[in-house]
Amino acid sequence: MPPPLPFAKVRRLSPRSKNLLFFGVKLLVAGLLLGWLIRAGNLDFRALRIFVDRPILLALDVGVFGFGALVCVARFRALLGIAGVKVGFGPLFRLQMTAFFFNVVIPGNIGGDLLKALYVARDEPPEKRTTILVLAFVERLLGLAALVLLGALVVLVRSGTLFTDPLLRPLAATVAILGVLTLAGGIGAIVLVRVAGARLDAFTTGPTKLSKLLNQLVAALRIISAGPKNIAVALFLSMLYHAVSVVFFALLTRAILQTDVPFTNIATVFPLGLLSLLLPISPSGLGVGHVAFARLFSAIGLASGATVFNVYLLGQIAPGLLGIFPFLSLRKRGELPPGT
Repeated sequence: MPPPLPFAKVRRLSPRSKNLLFFGVKLLVAGLLLGWLIRAGNLDFRALRIFVDRPILLALDVGVFGFGALVCVARFRALLGIAGVKVGFGPLFRLQMTAFFFNVVIPGNIGGDLLKALYVARDEPPEKRTTILVLAFVERLLGLAALVLLGALVVLVRSGTLFTDPLLRPLAATVAILGVLTLAGGIGAIVLVRVAGARLDAFTTGPTKLSKLLNQLVAALRIISAGPKNIAVALFLSMLYHAVSVVFFALLTRAILQTDVPFTNIATVFPLGLLSLLLPISPSGLGVGHVAFARLFSAIGLASGATVFNVYLLGQIAPGLLGIFPFLSLRKRGELPPGT
């Protein structure tokens, strides 16, 4: 019988093996959550036929995806302006589609946003490359902030209706609080960086993952404070895209449930549901988002929240698979960063 391997050797896994292991765990979590919802009768995949029965919804789905891709390109171009970087719309659109493909099907620690930034940074002077990579983080922060602020704006405009409804009052209050915290926290953080930036750099310098994350956040805030106009444009574009998504989600809800659901109800639960996708425990939010929307719909007296979200999510993920064509093209020409 061969002697047991040393524990240290058994423990060591290559980065690729670790990525595959984590991705497998995420798939398992997603499968368990989806299976639980199906067994409980809260998720019906047959609702996807809505795209066949109503081709107009399929056309709108593709339109929303395409609009989102254009917004992402325009938003990143606006942010690149802070670093004095100019990239053509066509090349950046192809790269954005590649990023969508990566986000959907490629397991690993190089996400689509980072890949996009690496590609742009590769052709720029060394002194700009770090800023470009941080801009990918800034872009994600702005997308989340825009989602919360849009929900808070809806609550502010329709507060008379939302806060008088016992079912909607807790959700509306939650969205409003998140909006205030996002706005106040963002402004406060920028002021803090401008006043005590050097001290923050010293405080966030360290080998731990938390220190690296905080250091990245401080760097992002420095960039935000350096280009307020570009940030405002990027934030507006993000809010515009989320508004279009809310309208489309509301149309899907009405079609699937076959009932006239108020737009404000959907606009209140939509940001909270999408924020649940931040939990990195399943690929593309599968399972996690389904459970969140099932609970949120139930909180406002509606059924089939998981089913509606499933139709919306798969409808937006599927076009992203088209990104395989620009991905293969870039890879064939050897234009992708090493390791991809």
